[in-house]
Amino acid sequence: MGFSAVQIGAARIIFACLFTSIFAFKSIREFRKTDILHLIIVAFLGNSIPYVLFPMAINHIPSGIVGITNSMTPLFTLIVGIIAYRRKLKPLKFLGVFIGLIGTLILINPFSSNSVVGTNWPYILLALCAAACYGISINSISKLNHLSPQAITLFALIGASIPSIIILIFTDFSSTILSKSDILVPFLAVAFLGIFGTSLSMVVFNKLISITTPIFAASTTYVIPIVALVWGIIDGESLLLNHFLGMVVILLGVRIVNRN
Repeated sequence: MGFSAVQIGAARIIFACLFTSIFAFKSIREFRKTDILHLIIVAFLGNSIPYVLFPMAINHIPSGIVGITNSMTPLFTLIVGIIAYRRKLKPLKFLGVFIGLIGTLILINPFSSNSVVGTNWPYILLALCAAACYGISINSISKLNHLSPQAITLFALIGASIPSIIILIFTDFSSTILSKSDILVPFLAVAFLGIFGTSLSMVVFNKLISITTPIFAASTTYVIPIVALVWGIIDGESLLLNHFLGMVVILLGVRIVNRN
């Protein structure tokens, strides 16, 4: 056994924040008080909460299915943009959202007794909630275009580090590291996630949002289901036809949403 889902999320943010500080510390001068609300949203909904929800979901359902669920991010980005920022919804995009939701239902397959997920299907809702958090965060990032990608990443991670430090202090994180001889691999895995999966990827993603649109940037989640399924198969996870069908339907919905 390694770390809990909450510890993984918290430690990942700490590693990401420390690494980002190395190359983005000068960006601290870009801070504006008017950006606080959007930065808090990015810190918690774009980092802290999803980084806990995804590990919790993976503890109960195959990671390949969680990866497919993450492809709903563009749809949530569109929905949040419509509700919070009054972006117009064309009929074709509405159709795309509806198709994406159908794909999610196919993926979950809660009414089948032969489902790999079985009675654990509600945990998919955690992954969906995480994707929704990303949708909200992406819309907030689009309102921070006056900041450099490095600054947005640094400020968001600093904000997310505060609850992360508290979590690690009041859990058995340090004692786990000191007491378990086989903890090195999980520790390095979390560090890798923080440096490459959070710090560097956030800088690139924030840059992409600044030069394109929130929906286009969110579409990078297209590749997540494919990679997740491949790794799931390699790892020996059991995946059924409805999982692949659900992925195809979700991606079709997202593709329709992204059409001009």
